[in-house]
Amino acid sequence: MTEVPKDSGTEEKEDWTAFANAGFGETDIDLWDDLEAAPTPDSENETESDDKQEKDSSSTDDDWSEHYQSDQMETYLQEIPPAPSLPGLKHLLRMGTCDHCLGRIGGKKSFGQDIVSAGNEIRANILATDPELASARDGDSYCQFCEELFAEAPLLARLMNDALADYECSRLQIGAQFPKDQAEEEDLIRKRYGAPGSAPLKSSLVENVAKELLILNPKIKLVNEKPQILALLDMLTLAVNLDIRSHYIYGRYRKLERGIPQTRWPCRSCKGRGCMRCDGTGKQYLHSVQDSVGNPLLELFGSKEHSFHGMGREDIDVRCMGRGRPFVIEMKSPKIRSVDMAVVEKAINSQAEGRIEVDSMRDSQRSEVVRIKDTPAEKSYRIRFKLHPLGTMPAPVPNHRKEGGRRGKKGRRGKRNGSGRGKDEEAILDTDTPVEENNVKGNTPIYDEASLTILKKAELVDICIARKVAKSGTKSDLIERILNSPEPQPELPPLPDENKILKILNGLAGTTLEQRTPLRVAHRRADKIRKRQVMVVEDPVVESTEEGIIAEVSLRCESGTYVKETVHGDGGRTIPSVSSLLGADCEVLWLDVADIHAD
Repeated sequence: MTEVPKDSGTEEKEDWTAFANAGFGETDIDLWDDLEAAPTPDSENETESDDKQEKDSSSTDDDWSEHYQSDQMETYLQEIPPAPSLPGLKHLLRMGTCDHCLGRIGGKKSFGQDIVSAGNEIRANILATDPELASARDGDSYCQFCEELFAEAPLLARLMNDALADYECSRLQIGAQFPKDQAEEEDLIRKRYGAPGSAPLKSSLVENVAKELLILNPKIKLVNEKPQILALLDMLTLAVNLDIRSHYIYGRYRKLERGIPQTRWPCRSCKGRGCMRCDGTGKQYLHSVQDSVGNPLLELFGSKEHSFHGMGREDIDVRCMGRGRPFVIEMKSPKIRSVDMAVVEKAINSQAEGRIEVDSMRDSQRSEVVRIKDTPAEKSYRIRFKLHPLGTMPAPVPNHRKEGGRRGKKGRRGKRNGSGRGKDEEAILDTDTPVEENNVKGNTPIYDEASLTILKKAELVDICIARKVAKSGTKSDLIERILNSPEPQPELPPLPDENKILKILNGLAGTTLEQRTPLRVAHRRADKIRKRQVMVVEDPVVESTEEGIIAEVSLRCESGTYVKETVHGDGGRTIPSVSSLLGADCEVLWLDVADIHAD
């Protein structure tokens, strides 16, 4: 056991190993034996006379050289200057860069020179001074910039030419789609080693493919905007996808028959799938202006589908006369674009069988669709209507669809309580009386035995007095007299004479109308008040026939005017109206669009 030394009386710190007996403080192993002194570049100059020291000095120098090179390898790439410096160009050759990429990022391309010849020139100049770099593109060389995609340019051009073989195209735009990681990697190394302002891979490759395509098909014109076909190169699968742009045709149509909608109307029951109600056609109406114009053109243009864009629209029961309504028919994915418009007009008019006529057909473009939709053109109408005594016509009723109609906000409960009905409908329509018998004014109640039985005798007496029959007797006697008495005819107000009608019609010129959304379109239009003006009134005519007084007039109105409601008033929703000014009910017999003043 180690003897503990006595306290020497000094304040010096004691060595803890003097008190240990486990051997932790004593060892024969030197922890620093594996380290050697770092060699220095000056060691070979210190002992030149001794052969042994020269040998040791030379080995030490080799170790230092390897150590120095490994330390500098991390910063080696950062020290390489970018092109177009000579070291930068040499490094591009060492990387195995192809001639296309060498020409586009080398910074030596002259005006009018293509990238291939520029790359060949750069490679030839460098190999003339450093022939050892010729082996960089030997064997399995691989360009890190384009991944050898420029070598596939002829193949892509052939694939594109084969894809375009079935389509007529005079304006072609070429695009390319790269994987995201490939595009980012190419952009990174191009900015690091390429010359400033070097062309990106996408635009250079597209340009190269375009040159190869023009060799195969010189008739194609390459454009950067408004192409007829966009050819998109998928660089991941080396495939070509075509985006066929639509072909647009402008014209004017006249609708000569009533009962034809402007656009295709799917069946309400089957939503276009075909059912017994629509005889499997999938259409609510068999014919439409869109189908009459577009279907004959499908074969002429090699298209599969079409869309119709008109300058406004007329109701189904309204004809469109005069010069016709401007429209643009859009033929989707057409294979043929050069078609004589005389052939187009003849094909449409012959197959329409007198339902519609078209003229002024010409090639158009997409921008004209916007003009057609946004032009607020004034329109001229010819309308014919019949006058009835005020209060004898049924009140207008909202045009709710019977099939698939939406419920009220309160669902079934609201529907049972009657709250699902609109406010305007509640104010006009009495659910206890048929619509034909429920006049807004002058309505005469119709009694039956059941309704009279629940009345009190005093009420029955009042009815007898109104019908001018005896009011004495029992309650059953009064009911019998009321049922056997003729119904009293209300006193109808007289109709205005011809001069007053003509004066009021002529006075409509310059009138500003306030039209609330008509009840017949309230289910698909915003409920608001629109101000429209009647510009011109022409050729008013009044006829007195056996059927009554019939008037006919031509109106030129501002775009968006509800002309039918201008005449009959729509239950007071259009102010003023011909009906309110005449003090009579007006029944619209027919309406024609006489002209559309668009040009």
